[in-house]
Amino acid sequence: MRFQISDFLSILALIVSIGSILIQNIGVNKQLLISNINEYTKRYEDIIKNFPQVVIDDNFDINKLPIDEQERILRYMLIYFNLCYEEYLLFHDLKLIDEKLWSIWKNAMEASFLRPSFRQCWIIVKEKSTYPRSFINFVNKIINIKL
Repeated sequence: MRFQISDFLSILALIVSIGSILIQNIGVNKQLLISNINEYTKRYEDIIKNFPQVVIDDNFDINKLPIDEQERILRYMLIYFNLCYEEYLLFHDLKLIDEKLWSIWKNAMEASFLRPSFRQCWIIVKEKSTYPRSFINFVNKIINIKL
C-alpha cells in the first residue's frame, strides 16, 4: 500500500482540525472562567452594597440594633455566607477552580471575618443553617484565628 499525497494532506488536515478544536476549547474555558468570576464578583458587590454602614463599625453589636435592622443584616449575611460556601465547594469538593483563585476568595473571606459584624452574624447564621460540618469548621477556624 502506497501513500499518496492526498492521504498525507488528509491526515495533515485532520491534525490541524483537532489542534484547532483544542485551542478553541482552551479559549472557551478561559472565557467561561472569566464569566463565572465576574458573576461571583457581581453577587458579592450586590451583597456589600445592601449592608448598612454600621456593618463596618469596629464596635458593631447586632443586639443593639432595631429588630428590622437585625433582620436585614442577617438576611444579607446569610446570602454572603451562602456565596462563601459556594466558593468553598467549588475548590474543596468539586475541584473546579485553581489554588490561585481560591486564595483570592479565601483572603477576601478572612478580611470580612476581621469585622465584628461578620463574626457575630456567623454565630447566629450557622446555628440555623444546614452547611456541612467541613464548611462550618473552615469558617470557625478563620474566625478563631482572627479573634
